[in-house]
Amino acid sequence: MTDKKEAIDRIISFVKENDNFLLIYHLDTDGITSAVLVSIALSRLGKTISSYKPANYEDFKDMDISSYPDNVIVCDMQIRKEILPVLNGKRLCIIDHHELDTSSTQNYINPKMWGDMSYRPCALVAYLVFKEFLSEEEWIAAIGTVGDSGGKDNRDFLLEAAGKAGVAIGKDEYLYDTEFGTAAEMIGDMTTRYGRAGAEEALGILLISGSLKDILENPRLMSAKKTVDVEIKKLKEAFELHAEKPLKNLIIFELDPKYRRYSSTLITSISFDKKYYGNIIVFMTMIKDGLLRLNLRANGVEIRLPEVLREIFQKIKGEGGGHDKASGGTIKEKDKDEFKKLLIEAVKRRLY
Repeated sequence: MTDKKEAIDRIISFVKENDNFLLIYHLDTDGITSAVLVSIALSRLGKTISSYKPANYEDFKDMDISSYPDNVIVCDMQIRKEILPVLNGKRLCIIDHHELDTSSTQNYINPKMWGDMSYRPCALVAYLVFKEFLSEEEWIAAIGTVGDSGGKDNRDFLLEAAGKAGVAIGKDEYLYDTEFGTAAEMIGDMTTRYGRAGAEEALGILLISGSLKDILENPRLMSAKKTVDVEIKKLKEAFELHAEKPLKNLIIFELDPKYRRYSSTLITSISFDKKYYGNIIVFMTMIKDGLLRLNLRANGVEIRLPEVLREIFQKIKGEGGGHDKASGGTIKEKDKDEFKKLLIEAVKRRLY
């Protein structure tokens, strides 16, 4: 088991010994806030990030970073074996919180390395790694932590951050009903509304914002949230009408491809709705080249989603992973019916 201080020191040394970085980050709220915290810390260390690249896992299939800087930091993405060839020849640093994987680089940090199996979103990991170079940025880490469903496991940190930021605490155990939750939603809505360009813009807004209030009052973020809220309401109605329920605790929904950017926001919202809490919810969305994106949530259900996906992918070709309660992946469209069949069998074995 790796020593926590040793792991942090290794990441700090990597940053201090190199310069001119490419920063790749997951294009959700946790990934964006993680990238912002890393960017601020590197700036205070006198280092330069020359390129930023928001990404989803399927982006790596066509990604060519040969012309980018040789020093690469990846935030909030599990570097699976199929991704590694894209990063060949680069000096790599990974800051993550998904399933543990130490095979990709020695400059790797994940709380599970030192036995911390609580749910620590990447924004909190990044904050803890670079804490000595961050001064008043707890509010950014808090936004990412709440946005990635880390409110329950990291309540002490969030209460401290809330006290400093003057944020009132509500009744929700995940702290979604706080200003941190509102800000997290607004940042995520930029990706939902505008895709990768929206993630880049949200990162830029965070970098020039000095407080949580700046985020909550930002006209661009407010506009995106207003538009996304209208669409989410319509999509929830479609979910109500068309979702399949093959088992008592399993709901499967095929999302219209033209709303594919809404999949993560929509499934997260539905999974915390009291009406659906306690169900495994699976979205299937056509993305490109005959591929279906999978989004899975299991709030209120004792099941390990990455384990379920691994079992299924032993029988059909697919890629994916994530957290026990929130995972994702891709399969070929031709395997859709077989995936459903295998999913039902895997859930039955675990819950019935």
